[in-house]
Amino acid sequence: MNGKFKSVLLVLLLIATTVSAALFASSNSIPSENEELSLMVISDTHLMTPTLLKEEGEAFEEYVSNDRKMLKESPLLMKEMVEQILQRKPQYLLIAGDLTKDGEWVSHEYLRDSCLQPLRKEGIEVFVVPGNHDVDNPHAVEFLGSKTQRVRSPNAEEFAEIYRDYGYGQAIARDEHSLSYVVQLSEKVRLLALDGCKYEENDYDKNLCVTGGRLKEETLNFVRQQAMDARAKGIRLIAMVHHGVAQHWKWQEKAMPEYLLDDWKTMAKELAKQGIEIVFTGHFHAHDIVTKGYICDIETGSLVSYPSPYRYITLKGNKLSVYTDYLQGKYLTLPQGMTLDQYSEKYAASGINNIVGRILPKDIPKSLRDSVCHVLGQAYVAHLRGNEEMPNGKKVEIDEVADKLNKYSWKLSYIFRHVAKNLWTDMGPKDDNVELRLSNMELRGRSKRLSVQDWPLPYL
Repeated sequence: MNGKFKSVLLVLLLIATTVSAALFASSNSIPSENEELSLMVISDTHLMTPTLLKEEGEAFEEYVSNDRKMLKESPLLMKEMVEQILQRKPQYLLIAGDLTKDGEWVSHEYLRDSCLQPLRKEGIEVFVVPGNHDVDNPHAVEFLGSKTQRVRSPNAEEFAEIYRDYGYGQAIARDEHSLSYVVQLSEKVRLLALDGCKYEENDYDKNLCVTGGRLKEETLNFVRQQAMDARAKGIRLIAMVHHGVAQHWKWQEKAMPEYLLDDWKTMAKELAKQGIEIVFTGHFHAHDIVTKGYICDIETGSLVSYPSPYRYITLKGNKLSVYTDYLQGKYLTLPQGMTLDQYSEKYAASGINNIVGRILPKDIPKSLRDSVCHVLGQAYVAHLRGNEEMPNGKKVEIDEVADKLNKYSWKLSYIFRHVAKNLWTDMGPKDDNVELRLSNMELRGRSKRLSVQDWPLPYL
């Protein structure tokens, strides 16, 4: 072998080695800048099939007076949502739990057959997770005037079968201890759909449906295993779970802890440690985005609660863009001159007024009760909408009502003051349109905190 031939061979070997190394590196790097995923995210659809309302009357009126959901309107709101999805044509639709009013089998079938199947026929893949209302729920009833009668609610195994074509049949991995699973969205992105509900603790004898959530230790092990596999293959994991993984307003963990995963701070750290930076959530019905260190909880409001929002998400390389739009109620018969926005805001505020009014001691004068309910109702709908900005004079009003309430109960006064002010205080970033710069894949779990940029104008 002469010297010239040796030199040519050496050059060829160097080129081959360089190309191989580049190919190996690219298989474990961030998604291609040319690869774009499009998702739509909705939550808390609380669909109630019309057949459950056998006869309107006291039973249904009492239910909705203690709630903040537009249940009768839910089929028509969902019909409008389906049209919007078909118009936008995302690759995927994610539904972050509470699919049905109270886990009625017939409502699950109605959602699947009347709402999700048309999307699937058009090539839009749908992935769901259960919410606290959806599985083995003793509150699953039909309404018969002044009475209710229980109807069938699926157990966990039956839930997975009902939604076999909407996540569970497409899963590349399933958790044996929950309804959690993983699906492949693209070559470099997977969705970790987490079941954080406590339906095993529901009690038919006590008519108890547990609101709170948690991730079982076995499910956390499943998360770790899936994260390890994804990391080895250079695949990004994004997640979806019904309950919040970060509090969306100060005092939420004190006043309403059941809307967060148990030990949520530890859970958020664990998910971030596994390289999960984005989690889509629901449950509280508020439209809010919050970052907690290395993780971003993108909470989507309920379709059947003010302001009936939905999200459009694109993921391209390390850039995740979030856009928001709202249903218009095009199929609803609304009061003369009222928009859905106005109608649902009033509906939500009145629901909170009813709930708070029943909690307050009877010795509190009606005028003060009305003031407490009014102030909390305003704070609540402001948080539902997102991008809260406390108006001038609102803090003074809250303090004045709290001082009056203090004459009857210092504890209620203290709680009222903090809850009202914190519901009015947005923790940032903006809640409707934002862009997040995610970590490079090889730095997941050890990168700098998420970079967030607000979009000044609506995209949709």
